[in-house]
Amino acid sequence: MKRLVSLALSMALILSLAACASTAPQPSQSAPQESQTVSDESPMGDLSVTYDLSVGQMGTGIKAAMVVLAHEMGYYEEEGLNVELTQISNLNDGLTAITLGKLDVLPFGVIPTCTFIAQGADLAVIGGTIAEGSACVALPEREEEFQDIQNFGGKTVACVRAETGHMMMKDQMRQAGVDMSTVTFVELDGFQSVVEAVLKGTADVGFVNSGFEQNAVTQGLVVPFFVGEYTPDNVCCRQTTSGAVIEEKRPALVRFEVANLRAMKLMYDDPETTIATLAAFSGQSEDYVKYCIYDGCMKISMDPAKNRVVEFFDVMKANGDIDADVENTMADHVDSTIYLDALNVVLERYPDDVHFQEMLEEYDANNL
Repeated sequence: MKRLVSLALSMALILSLAACASTAPQPSQSAPQESQTVSDESPMGDLSVTYDLSVGQMGTGIKAAMVVLAHEMGYYEEEGLNVELTQISNLNDGLTAITLGKLDVLPFGVIPTCTFIAQGADLAVIGGTIAEGSACVALPEREEEFQDIQNFGGKTVACVRAETGHMMMKDQMRQAGVDMSTVTFVELDGFQSVVEAVLKGTADVGFVNSGFEQNAVTQGLVVPFFVGEYTPDNVCCRQTTSGAVIEEKRPALVRFEVANLRAMKLMYDDPETTIATLAAFSGQSEDYVKYCIYDGCMKISMDPAKNRVVEFFDVMKANGDIDADVENTMADHVDSTIYLDALNVVLERYPDDVHFQEMLEEYDANNL
């Protein structure tokens, strides 16, 4: 991917991170030397070469479900990768590790990615993890009230900073003509705190992330709507890497996406194995896993959705989360071709797979 000249940084920390971004980890010793090139006909490179990739993971969570599934099913090894699931404490630490060359891929978050890029970091989105994945929660007696977006005027809304749902709904409220000067968004430290604020009445309504709406319901709240009902397929977690990793390990990234797409095929074809595998990894019940993967508001998607990422950057600017004067350069920080190469590889293997065919049909609308 063509490297861009980054914007002047507003923070000394990010300046140092960007300066270090070129020090990404190297392939394993059997990997091709820099003088070797990968032909357009072989996006996965020399298949006798094994690459090392370090991929961020948060505890035993399954939000990055296809990464976990591909790892647990051995798909990465089968595609010539040694993938280490590296624990991170939060998304900012994960992105910092990428800019320092200590992590190759972070399959979580989009808000920090846009924020770091706005400050000049050399990062790129190469794939998706999930779309949508947010829900509104309220007391049962106020369910109907909050099914009308106009009724958010004058209300206190509980949310968590690093969550896309409330940001998308701010934009929807503006478009609906709600006087945003009367809406108070209170950022709390976690989704349980959001639930407690709504239960206690210190917030009128709240937004929680995928899976947690089920916990909210068990505690006495209801879901007036899923954010995806207003913004279908809105971006949530993306796969982020650095420009240096793309330059040095592009074949490995294509293989990574191939393995993740194979995990999606398993998800569609064999729910029983998918649920059992993710339940064993996470320690959660199979019912919970089934809800998250198949029945809840989280939509699994490996498509980087370049166009929606660019739009989300503008939403963050309009919300005041990114300075309004910062140029939207996200189109130059999304490399959709890695995903497209991987999608073509799996289509060659499974030409009759209707899900892969649909993904290819959707690619142009999402990325061109």
